[in-house]
Amino acid sequence: MYPVPFLALQIERQWAPELAEHFGRRIEEISERTRPWFEHPSGLLRIELMDRSVVQFNWAFHIVSEAKYAIAVFTEHCGNHVFPYHGSKIYRDEVLVYDQKA
Repeated sequence: MYPVPFLALQIERQWAPELAEHFGRRIEEISERTRPWFEHPSGLLRIELMDRSVVQFNWAFHIVSEAKYAIAVFTEHCGNHVFPYHGSKIYRDEVLVYDQKA
């Protein structure tokens, strides 16, 4: 398997409980191949990290896990990613939706 789909699947497995909660589904449903309910909203998702690095995605959603000290980003076309949540800010279409310092 190529690295991007492999890592995307690995992140989905690691974040299965959070994904299930996010979508209001059972954990077992996360591993199913067909998931019409797994939606990637349109618009811009931007994350500003503590060192002032910025990442942004279209067709993506995020989940913050304070237990994991991380932010997971699930994109429709560009794989899934995990970032540190310390000192981060998350914007959806230029509106602040999460501020770890707040």
